Amino acid sequence: MHERLTRIQDELRRVRATERVLAEQVAYLDEVAADAETRKLVAQTPLADREWRAARTDLDRHRASLDDTRREVADLLAQRDRLLDRLVDADATTRRRDHE
Repeated sequence: MHERLTRIQDELRRVRATERVLAEQVAYLDEVAADAETRKLVAQTPLADREWRAARTDLDRHRASLDDTRREVADLLAQRDRLLDRLVDADATTRRRDHE
């Protein structure tokens, strides 16, 4: 159990680092998409519309990746919590036996 807990914790660190990067990218791409939308509205040209659509597509793709990564973090946290519960239960059982 300790080895599995260590692997989960290492994976959690890696996934959280990815989450931070993706969150920064989403924030940046949100600004890019907002700027592209403003240019689209002002210019009202097919090129400005295409640029806005491309910016929105990039933003949507990164948001989906961020959502997936956040679900992965939640899953790893749940796995870690289950293992910790098992460790605590096993420790409590051992202590009860030792006191009998």
